Amino acid sequence: MKKYKNVVLFLLIVLVFSLTIRINTLPVLVDGRSMEPTLYDHDFFLSNRNSIKSLKRFDIVVAYSHQLNENIVKRVIGMPFDKMEYRDNKLYINGQYIKEPFLQDSMTNDFTITLKKNQYFLMGDNRLHSTDSRELGPFSLQDISSRDGVVVFPLSHFKKIQ
Repeated sequence: MKKYKNVVLFLLIVLVFSLTIRINTLPVLVDGRSMEPTLYDHDFFLSNRNSIKSLKRFDIVVAYSHQLNENIVKRVIGMPFDKMEYRDNKLYINGQYIKEPFLQDSMTNDFTITLKKNQYFLMGDNRLHSTDSRELGPFSLQDISSRDGVVVFPLSHFKKIQ
């Protein structure tokens, strides 16, 4: 009888652990080159659903695009009430130059935008191959489902992303 109790207890622990992971994480398959060199096409990662209320500039997020009718993976560049400007491939937030160390090549047309309450400006790291807020407009917090995470496949790409 004790043997069966241990098996049932083990299965119960596995079930609780699995449900906790499923509730708190979002499995994401990267589709395309827009986040290279941070994430690559077909990278599979687990993203944290519980941390979106504490978004910070440069967090990697999963957001729903109503125009594309799909989830996209991008980086938070602009936060609510920011005045963002790209000039000569350099980012200025509220008039101050902000370095983007994750970029290899920062090719983007010059533009200026002032974000409103609850607006986030999302961009891919591979600016030449990214459909992002430059075309889709700002995203709201309600559009963002998770942030950061861990790449789990392929194993050669295993790393924490943030």
